[in-house]
Amino acid sequence: MITILIYAIFVRVILSWFGPKLSPASNKLVSALYDVTDPILKPFRRFQFGNSALPVDFSPIFAIFALNIVQWLVWKIL
Repeated sequence: MITILIYAIFVRVILSWFGPKLSPASNKLVSALYDVTDPILKPFRRFQFGNSALPVDFSPIFAIFALNIVQWLVWKIL
């Protein structure tokens, strides 16, 4: 399950490169992807650098890192 969330975040990052053509408002599949990944990325949103014209969002990197740690801990417990 955690691996699926990691892939979903990765797909969201790739889709963000395409701009408004694949926005959540224009596509139901993209909207569902955003609905799944937003709760995971939201706590990490404060890690944005750059000016207001071109911010760099590191939240996907930190979220994937955190999910990998959780996955490792689950494997250690089981």
